[in-house]
Amino acid sequence: MLAFFPSRYMAAVSDGLLLFVMSVLPAMLPFFFFSRLLTSLDVASSLADYTKKPLQKLFGAPDIGGYIFVMSMLSGYPIGAKLVADCCENGIVSKEEAKRLLAFTSTSGPLFVLGTVGSNMLGNYKAGLVILFTHYLGAVINGIIFRSKTPAPSAKAFTLTKYDNILSDAINGSIASVLAVGGYIAIFNMLIVLFKDIKLIGFVSETLSGLGIPYLLCEGMVTGVIEITRGSYLLAASGESLKAIVPLLSAIISFGGLSVTVQSLSFLSGCGIKARYYFVTKLSQCVVTFALATVVSLLVF
Repeated sequence: MLAFFPSRYMAAVSDGLLLFVMSVLPAMLPFFFFSRLLTSLDVASSLADYTKKPLQKLFGAPDIGGYIFVMSMLSGYPIGAKLVADCCENGIVSKEEAKRLLAFTSTSGPLFVLGTVGSNMLGNYKAGLVILFTHYLGAVINGIIFRSKTPAPSAKAFTLTKYDNILSDAINGSIASVLAVGGYIAIFNMLIVLFKDIKLIGFVSETLSGLGIPYLLCEGMVTGVIEITRGSYLLAASGESLKAIVPLLSAIISFGGLSVTVQSLSFLSGCGIKARYYFVTKLSQCVVTFALATVVSLLVF
């Protein structure tokens, strides 16, 4: 398809890059920078001290989970999976503890939800708050669902490399990370166009619309399963009520899309965690968050 229709797919990549530059980059870069800065300053031990008791009670998770959860909430996908993988590969947590952590530390960031989706796409900051609240609450409930009855032992000391120039490293590292995210968005945006051309998205959307769901919502959901930014944009532009849109947005953001999944699994491959387990935890989080957002939307909008 690329060989036969190069201009079409070049335009698709350009559209993905434009979406990234206009909506995602301003939302993600500050949080990538500050999360990397905090990591370089080794705040993990302090956060672990404050969060170890609730983590043990709620999730049966190791102390370091508090640090990973906070950093995931601040920075968004895929920083949670990356930190879990780092801890597992360095022997700080076991494979089973890493699996337990993944159930609640894989989240989107507040600036993407509030800024990109809530303010920019929906033009409604309150809707962004509902999505953010249900998204994080869904992650907590998901962690409880996958908790272990056996409490995890205290984690080993989490020490990080000290840098001579912390600010410079934070800038360089955050730019590299956010550009990688842009690359995934651009490529998966091209794949969305490809799937449309071969009628795959249309077929699935038509099938779902047969259940009484408006076609534009179905198209947004199917697209969001592939790439959440484009899917969120389509759902926001569907013209449907916030009561219908917000739960679907919460669901696809909690799932993360195949683009985020590929990024996360690339980090987790060294831990021996199977893709099937990751999918199960994300689907569970998606369903829980959708239910929460549906209830809250009926009360708020």
